[in-house]
Amino acid sequence: MAYRALYREWRPQSFADMVGQEHVTRTLKNALRTHRFAHAYLFSGPRGTGKTSTAKIMAKAINCEHGPAEEPCNQCAACRGITEGSIMDVVEIDAASNRGVDEIRDLREQVRYAPTEVRFKVYIIDEVHMLTTEAFNALLKTLEEPPAHVMFILATTEPHKLPATILSRCQRFEFRRITGEQIVERLRLIAKELDVDVEEEALWMLARAAEGGMRDALSIFDQAIAFGGGRVTIEEMTVLLGGVPSEVIGKIAEAIARKDMQEGLRMIGQMVDAGKDVTQILHELQLYYRDLLMYKTVPDLQEIKERVHYDKRFPKVAEMYESSVLVDLLEKMTETQNEMKWQPNGRLLLEMLVVRLCKTESVDTETLMKRISELEKKIAEGALRAPAAPSVNPVQVRGNERQDLSGPQAYRPSGMTDMARSASGAEEQLPVRPSPSTGTRGVPPNPADGKPVKISAQHLLKWLQEADEGKLQTVTQQWTHILNQVKKVKITTQAWLSDGEPVAVARDRIIVAFRNQIHRETVMKPVNKEIVDQVFTQVMGSHYQLVAILQSEWKQLQEMRVEGTETANDTPQTQPNGQEDWVEQIVRIFGKDIVEIKD
Repeated sequence: MAYRALYREWRPQSFADMVGQEHVTRTLKNALRTHRFAHAYLFSGPRGTGKTSTAKIMAKAINCEHGPAEEPCNQCAACRGITEGSIMDVVEIDAASNRGVDEIRDLREQVRYAPTEVRFKVYIIDEVHMLTTEAFNALLKTLEEPPAHVMFILATTEPHKLPATILSRCQRFEFRRITGEQIVERLRLIAKELDVDVEEEALWMLARAAEGGMRDALSIFDQAIAFGGGRVTIEEMTVLLGGVPSEVIGKIAEAIARKDMQEGLRMIGQMVDAGKDVTQILHELQLYYRDLLMYKTVPDLQEIKERVHYDKRFPKVAEMYESSVLVDLLEKMTETQNEMKWQPNGRLLLEMLVVRLCKTESVDTETLMKRISELEKKIAEGALRAPAAPSVNPVQVRGNERQDLSGPQAYRPSGMTDMARSASGAEEQLPVRPSPSTGTRGVPPNPADGKPVKISAQHLLKWLQEADEGKLQTVTQQWTHILNQVKKVKITTQAWLSDGEPVAVARDRIIVAFRNQIHRETVMKPVNKEIVDQVFTQVMGSHYQLVAILQSEWKQLQEMRVEGTETANDTPQTQPNGQEDWVEQIVRIFGKDIVEIKD
C-alpha cells in the first residue's frame, strides 16, 4: 500500500478522536443521542481545526447501521464506505471550484431523490463563502426546507462573508484554535506509535509554527521526520522552519536591554547574511518580547509556554526590563512590521528598529512617583503664593520701563510649545514681544487658558537673523526629492510632511511651516522626526534637523522680526504710543482695580 501523509492517516474517525473542540462534539453527541439533530449546520473557524472531519463523523453517526448513535462504529459497511468516500449519498463539494448558480441548481435537482445506500443524504459544502450571490439565493429555499432525508453541513473559514439569510437557517458551531499543549500531546502519541525519537523542545517549536492548526502540525511533523531520518531535534526543526533560535533572540534582547547598539546590529547582520528573512526575524522578536511581557505580568500563566522554548537565560533577560518598557518596545515592533509591507528594504527598517529599541528610556515606578510628588509640591507652593497678587501696590507704568508679562495669566500659543522644545532642547520662558517703543511687547492674554504655557521664541528670532536664503532656495528646489526619499523609508511620514513647506534655513536647522496642527505634531514625533532628519542630512550633504511650526506661528514670528527692526529705527517720539500699548496690555492682564497709571 502506498504511503499516506500523517494528516490523512491520523484524521479523526470519531468524536472521541477530535482534539480541542469539546464544545462542538459534546453538543453534537447529545443531539444524536436524543435524535434532535438539525437539517443544516455551519462549521466555521481557522484552517486545520477539524471542520470537515467533524462533518464526515456526523455523516457516519447518522448513517451508521447501529445508529443514529453518539459515535460511529467505523466497522459497518456504511461507516467504512463514508470513510473511504465510496458512498454516493454523502457528497463533499468544494465551493471554491463549484461556486456558480448552475452547480447549485444541479444540487437542488439531486436533493429530491431519496438516498440509495444509507439512511440520509449528506451534502458537505467546504469553503462555502466562495459561492456567488446568485448561488446563495438559489440555495436558500432548499436550505430552509430540505427533504426529510437530507442534511447540509457547510464549512468555512470566513463566516462573515455569508449572507445573513444563510446564517439564520443553520445551527452554527465555532471551531477554536487548538492549543499548543494539545498539539504537543497529540504529536507525542503519534511519535510513540511511529517509534520516532523527538525532542520536547522541537515539539513546542512545531506547535508554535502550526498556529493552532492540527493539520498544519501533522504536515510539518511528517516533513521533520523525513528531514531528520527518524529523529527530530530542536536544531533540525529550526533549520526546517527557517526560524531563529530562541537563544539568539535572547542575546539580541540582552543587547537591547544593555543599550549595546553595536552588538544588536552585529547579530542582526549575521542573521540576515545567513539568509534569514527579516520579517521572520522581526516575528521571532515579537514572540520573544511578548513572552517577556507575559512572564513579567502573569508569571504563573502556563499558556505562555506555548510560544517559545525557554532557556536558562530567559528569566535573567526578563529581570532586565520593566513591563511598561516591554509594551513600548512591542508597539515599536508592530509599527515596523506594518512599515515593512510598503518598504522593500526590510533590513534597513530592522536595523532602524534595533537603534530605536536601544534608545528607549526606562523609568521605574518609584522614580516616576517621586517626580510626580515633587511637581505636586511645586504646584501647591505656587497656589499658596498666588492669592498674594491682589494685595500688592498698584503697578506703575512708565514709558521707559519694560514689564515682564509672563505671569500666571500670560498667554502663549500652545502650538509653539513643542517647536520650542525641539529647537532649544529645554523649556524656556518666552520673552515679551518687541515693541516700537521698548523693544518688547506683551503677548495678549487668553482668558480661556487655564494654564500658562512656557515657550521660547527667542531662539527662532535669533535663527531668523542668521537665515541663509541660498540654502532655503536649495531646500525648496529639493523639496519634492526630499518627500520622495522620506516616502521610501516610511510612506505615512511622507504624507504628514507633505502638508508643510520650508520657510527658513538657519544654522543646522530647517524650519518647516504646516497648515494643520495634527500634521505638525505627528511629524515631530521622534519616530518620524528621526527619518526626516536623516533625509535632510542625506540631501543637504551635512547634518540638518527639522523644526516644525504652524503657518500662523510663522506669520507671527515674521511680525515680531519686523517690529524688532522697527524698534531699532524708531525715534523717541513714538514712545507715547508704545506706552499706551503697554497700558492696554497690563490692564487686560491685571485688571483695572489694581493698575494705576502715572505720567
